[in-house]
Amino acid sequence: MRLGRTIKAQLRFYSLLLILLPLALSLAAFYGVLRTEGLRKAQGEMQAELRHHRFDVERWLGYRLADVVHVSRTDAVRTVDMSAMKRDFHAFLDAHGDFRSLVYVDAAGRTVVDMDAPAGVDLSDREYFLRARQGQPFISRVLTGRTSGKAIVIFSSPVLNPQGDFAGLVFGVVRINALLEMVSSLRRTPVDPSFLVDAASGVPLLAPENTPSIPLPSLDAPIDGPTVYRNRDGDEVLGVGLPLKNGEWLLVQERAVADILGDMHRQLLLLLAVSGLTIAALTPFLLRLAQRVTGPIERISAMSERIMAGEYGSVCPGLDAAGMPPELERLYRNFCRMAERIGTHVGELERLTGTDELTGLANRRLLADAGARIVSICRRAGQPCACLMLDLDHFKHINDVHGHATGDEVLRRLAAAIASAVRSSDFAVRMGGEEFAIIAPNTDAPHAMALAERLRRTVERIDLRQAGISVPVAISVGVAGMTVTPRYGAGPLEDLLARADHALYRAKQAGRNRVMLWDDTDHGVVAEQEAPDGEGQPEGAPRLRGPLSGS
Repeated sequence: MRLGRTIKAQLRFYSLLLILLPLALSLAAFYGVLRTEGLRKAQGEMQAELRHHRFDVERWLGYRLADVVHVSRTDAVRTVDMSAMKRDFHAFLDAHGDFRSLVYVDAAGRTVVDMDAPAGVDLSDREYFLRARQGQPFISRVLTGRTSGKAIVIFSSPVLNPQGDFAGLVFGVVRINALLEMVSSLRRTPVDPSFLVDAASGVPLLAPENTPSIPLPSLDAPIDGPTVYRNRDGDEVLGVGLPLKNGEWLLVQERAVADILGDMHRQLLLLLAVSGLTIAALTPFLLRLAQRVTGPIERISAMSERIMAGEYGSVCPGLDAAGMPPELERLYRNFCRMAERIGTHVGELERLTGTDELTGLANRRLLADAGARIVSICRRAGQPCACLMLDLDHFKHINDVHGHATGDEVLRRLAAAIASAVRSSDFAVRMGGEEFAIIAPNTDAPHAMALAERLRRTVERIDLRQAGISVPVAISVGVAGMTVTPRYGAGPLEDLLARADHALYRAKQAGRNRVMLWDDTDHGVVAEQEAPDGEGQPEGAPRLRGPLSGS
């Protein structure tokens, strides 16, 4: 029986599967729901936080732009009073630490006053100059300063002369670091700081080269679910972005997923612990149920193996059928009844197949098994064993003269005489026709001769009449003892039968109605042919015996 294919193994496996599979699926679904809800909740909190941050950043940018607009409207700038303009610019930079420089550009696009570099630089191609000519204040994208080479942001405002004509522009230079530091400091909750991202490339401002872009949704696009990705450090994060400065920038906040789901993981661990304790508590009941089902089945299987081995007497032991499930109890009781019936029928079949129907003695089929077992036991124990071979004298004449019914009665009388003369340990068998044999264990030749002579005299005294006529009954008997070295046949039993049969042949030759003992000094050989009495050879001639399993 292969491992894993037994009912017990399969019952335990599928029972545990019925417990663990729904639990695993429930935990997986529970984890998925909790994870999604946890991320959505964190996303909402981060979006609310970013809205405050965006308001603060936009206000900061608006204030810087308003400062530059105020400078562009001063009388010194409108009238291009150089000395007053420089004085006012120095005072402005001293009061506004976020600005690195102030620059006045004339209507032709050349710098006239630059607090950080020499004048005369042509800026007529810059976007902020073009916007100023259109009368628009402007905040640039992140630029690289032509003189400083630093990343900067330009806040510009057009300048109008007293007549209201375009006279140039004033712009203030703010290093991007000042803006990023301000953004990073905007934290109302204990989460990671916000930062700015270029909306076109998705790369954080001032990020090193080859920095991967952040996979945030496009501006104002509907978000189907939380956006989770790997940040520059390889950590799994939830990212949220809001547009800034007319969509040129994104204000982004990231938060580690492990921090967001920390409480959920603890809840899952608690649930797993409770589930494990529940399974541990239910397992003994499950095993007990499996034993209640598989125990009787295993015993019934063992009982069936004993039946196959021919053991019918003790197939059904005293089991507590009341402790079984009703179906198995019914199966067990029905199996015991069937086993009992099978034992009875098999015993009857064995008796019928091993018994001669006419005489009630064993037949030649049974001799092959029982006779061989008796001879083998005697040989192993070193005990003598003898064989008596009997044959009715002139049996064909009895059948011809008095009829077969009388012949059958003679056979029955002879069988009764044999049964009354032998011991319970002796084995008497009808070999076929009018021939009988007796295997006598623990019997030497003299005692076997005495038994044969006593049996001969008993048969001789049988009083049988047919139609008022006496029917003479006599037997010839050949006796042989078991020898150390078999001489005839394939084994000790065949050798013993052959010797007794040879002695019977000598008794027939000597005149019948007598007993003859096998003589070890006689080297006669059993004949190679067999013919029925009166057909082709004299009655009593030696005959070759067929296989002992014959009937």
